[in-house]
Amino acid sequence: MSGEPTPETSVPEEVAAQKSPQAKAANPSASASEAAEAEPKATAKKAAKAKEEKPFEQEITEDVIPAALAAFRKRGVEDLQLRLQGKTLIGSLEGGKKQFSVLFAEGSLNGRKFFRCATEGAPASTVESFMIDERRVDVNLLVFYLVQRVYAQGWY
Repeated sequence: MSGEPTPETSVPEEVAAQKSPQAKAANPSASASEAAEAEPKATAKKAAKAKEEKPFEQEITEDVIPAALAAFRKRGVEDLQLRLQGKTLIGSLEGGKKQFSVLFAEGSLNGRKFFRCATEGAPASTVESFMIDERRVDVNLLVFYLVQRVYAQGWY
């Protein structure tokens, strides 16, 4: 052969991935190797997820609070105070004049959450559902929603 590409090298990977079931059945070793490749990936994902899961309090104090402080500082908010009290993340701005809190009703990032805010020491006038459409919440998503919600309040 004069250096012509063989059919295996000339077929794009996308097309090869979309082979018909008959073609896959004709070449069982290919589907077996694909399954063998997928198995370690799935095992690695489960191991990484198990390794990442922390108790709620630890996750909030070690991951959420530092990430939220960094995100607010990036937007010019320097005086934010955050603390965890029970199942509630409490934040205050301007020396406590503006306060907000996120209540984690089930004690996890993926459970039901509520947001409330108040100014000048007044009790919270509204308690609203927070992140109700999100099924899999991670630290970055929670911080994004928190920054977005406080911004919507017009506090920075």
